[in-house]
Amino acid sequence: MPFPDIRLATTADLPTLPAIERAAAGLFPADDLPPALRGRVTPLEDLQRAQRESRLWVAIASDGSVAGFALASTSGQRAYLDEMDVHPAHARRGLGRALVSAVADWARAQGLQSLALTTFRHLPWNAPFYERLGFRPLEEAGLCPELAAALAREAALGLRQRIAMRLPL
Repeated sequence: MPFPDIRLATTADLPTLPAIERAAAGLFPADDLPPALRGRVTPLEDLQRAQRESRLWVAIASDGSVAGFALASTSGQRAYLDEMDVHPAHARRGLGRALVSAVADWARAQGLQSLALTTFRHLPWNAPFYERLGFRPLEEAGLCPELAAALAREAALGLRQRIAMRLPL
């Protein structure tokens, strides 16, 4: 199997994803991700729906375990990377890059115009990582309603220094 191995998630993968999401959240400083939010994970129902709709991918580590995942959605002619996490034990091995590439390929195959996300502006494994993959920061005037709403929800949760980014496809 080529490494990294990225594939669509199966129902058998779903129970492993919350632990990956919690472990990845543990990397964030408390000033950026308040302790009350560290235990929050993507609801199982959302993961199940995404899995059924073929918009949930997993990264398989060299030992065969699920090491990361990416969850996407669409609205109109745009795709959104709603969540992407790699377990810290498998970090810096190209899994995040490969997951983003799989989502971008999926969006291109659907004829979508762009792939967008929200992330922390200042953390090296957030906005700078996505910039290296071709994403560009968006000014407030360039936000679509979905991204504006996402940033507003995140601010209401106490998240600061958030930014929206877009990759033209």
